[in-house]
Amino acid sequence: MEHLLDSRRGRRFKGNLHLHTTRSDGALTPEQAVAWYRQRGYDFTAITDHYVVTDVSKLSTPGFLTVRGYEMSADKTDLGQSFHLVALGIDEAVTYDNPRAIKAQVIIDELNQKGGTVFLAHPYWSGLTATDMLPLQGVIGLEAFNTGCGTDLGKALSTVHWDDVLARGKQWWGLATDDAHWRDDDAGGGWVMVEADALAEDAIIAALRVGRFYSSSGPDIYELSLDGSTLSVRCSPVSAINFIGLTQWGAQNRAANGDPLTEASYRLRGVERYVRVECIDAQGRKAWSNPIYL
Repeated sequence: MEHLLDSRRGRRFKGNLHLHTTRSDGALTPEQAVAWYRQRGYDFTAITDHYVVTDVSKLSTPGFLTVRGYEMSADKTDLGQSFHLVALGIDEAVTYDNPRAIKAQVIIDELNQKGGTVFLAHPYWSGLTATDMLPLQGVIGLEAFNTGCGTDLGKALSTVHWDDVLARGKQWWGLATDDAHWRDDDAGGGWVMVEADALAEDAIIAALRVGRFYSSSGPDIYELSLDGSTLSVRCSPVSAINFIGLTQWGAQNRAANGDPLTEASYRLRGVERYVRVECIDAQGRKAWSNPIYL
């Protein structure tokens, strides 16, 4: 049996990978933002202000990690908007006089060359299409859930965008974030649970790069395992567990007689291309595993 996720394997770290402070367009200072997450049981957060990398060397404390990062907009999409790119673990921002005149791939390549780890922010909110996303190389994935885009205008979920690129062969992870600006209830709604060797920036980012995490807006995923052709999940009590693959392939398991589900299995048929798991609780909150690729 292959354990893809296992809470018994080692420590898990809860973190937010996208927020803004007074260094750009957020309402809290970096110190206040870090304190907000630390006081609510998070293990780490990344500060990702627009176009600027914040010095976080004095913001980490024993038991809490602050990760370097930033967000920038670039290029022009099929609908005339811009790509929003979040880069983690980077020392300095890349700068252009007019980023929207620069191809997103050029900027992604430069961010990677500088040691950054890049993901796409809020595809639904940005109006990204498969035409925009499929050519991109060098990103680890996309935001499947963004709290701020939900409280902003109801566009928190980008799971259809995720499935769209997965169905076409992209092997991208899905992340849940806050994108907090501290102007409404846009903090604490989406996070990642990372299985890392240590609470250190290099260990957290290394785990993110290989998909050793799940994302959530509520439920917990305790274990995801593959035994031959059977994919199984154990989770906190939920109302439904979805196994999602290519087009019509997959299955839904629903709680019956008011008894919540805490586990489910799915027998792979070999035609799904990928399968990812969604666990949905009674309040409609979800947890998302990363896909297994067939």
